[in-house]
Amino acid sequence: MFNAYFNHYTACSALLLLTLCIRATANAEPPPDWRHVAFEGETRYRLTDAGCWRARAEASASGLVREQAVNLARTPWLNWRWRAAETPAWPAADERSKQGDDFLARVYVIKEGWVPWRTRAINYVWSRSHPPGSHWPNPYAGQAEMVVVQGPDGAAGPWRGFSRDVAADFKRFHDMEVDSVDAVAIMTDTDNTGVVAEACYELPSFSAQPQHARPSER
Repeated sequence: MFNAYFNHYTACSALLLLTLCIRATANAEPPPDWRHVAFEGETRYRLTDAGCWRARAEASASGLVREQAVNLARTPWLNWRWRAAETPAWPAADERSKQGDDFLARVYVIKEGWVPWRTRAINYVWSRSHPPGSHWPNPYAGQAEMVVVQGPDGAAGPWRGFSRDVAADFKRFHDMEVDSVDAVAIMTDTDNTGVVAEACYELPSFSAQPQHARPSER
């Protein structure tokens, strides 16, 4: 789904992997300061009575993105929670391949470069196959690193909260010293595998201190 991004970047001012050529969607009104971004089909997002944003993907890939510069010296911690009532019946396709590059839940953080190929991103993902701490380059765009924060042993049902030191992660996974980032996003996608998946998100936000207990990082 990311090939189109690189094919059309020069025609569309965009952020890596997210702000492709934006088109109108039939989704509910997004949260203030957020917008919908569609890649393939449309993942539906709606605010639930419980106050979380429920995503439902049916062979689709679209997300919610917030474009805003964040000063990591002041607020280095990215915090969010997600949950899913059940896990999909995923096919055997490897998540590290283009055919398997779908996730029940993922949170992006993006550092925009002065030219498109200098942009870098980290995808924090709920993996169906790999344990927390695993990571690999995105199969469509090597400038994005996939980082597992919840693995197949992370049961569906309860809320799971995460806090990540974003500057430290950019240094670790991209060998970059960054003092700011330019966008954050969420996405549930199943365009490659064709399954149905639902997850609910408490939207990511930045803070001076971590809001959730940090698991050990491997």
